[in-house]
Amino acid sequence: MKRFSSLIVFALLLSSCTSTSKPEGNGVIPGCDEIRVGVASDKKLELPCLDGSTSIDFHQIKGPIVINIWGSWCEGCRQEMLYFIDLYATQSFKSGQIQLLGIDVEENSPTSGPDYIKQSGMSWPHLNDVNDQTKAIFGPGVPVTWFIDSQGVVVEKHIGAYQNKQQLFDQVEKAFGITL
Repeated sequence: MKRFSSLIVFALLLSSCTSTSKPEGNGVIPGCDEIRVGVASDKKLELPCLDGSTSIDFHQIKGPIVINIWGSWCEGCRQEMLYFIDLYATQSFKSGQIQLLGIDVEENSPTSGPDYIKQSGMSWPHLNDVNDQTKAIFGPGVPVTWFIDSQGVVVEKHIGAYQNKQQLFDQVEKAFGITL
């Protein structure tokens, strides 16, 4: 009986270590041509699109848009990414009413960010900050999330990882006056 009980406990422990909600693969690295940009600014911060197709001047980005700064090496970024995947699947983001843009930072190799995107199931555009240029704007730590309205005004900021999906969704609703 002890042996049987031990096997059950062991099986339960093993099953609790797996997650059925974590996407495995199916991520894509789209181009950044769908990101809305406006007129030239006095400031300039050119960042290449992670797919290698083009670059965007950060100061020309028009909202409404959610910008998430992340790195594949960042545990908090990895934990909150499932919430962003769910966010991107909502109608407001699928329709393009609100855009989502990632900025990948401080990678050890040129393939780390793209590999993580493909592995995690992400499918929205990403810029690549290869020279740590965005630290002057967003600060030195990640993750950081900014919410920019249609006038280009930062209406909300979140520093650190989201603790749950509802926390992210609530901030999007507050920033843009919508219901998800």
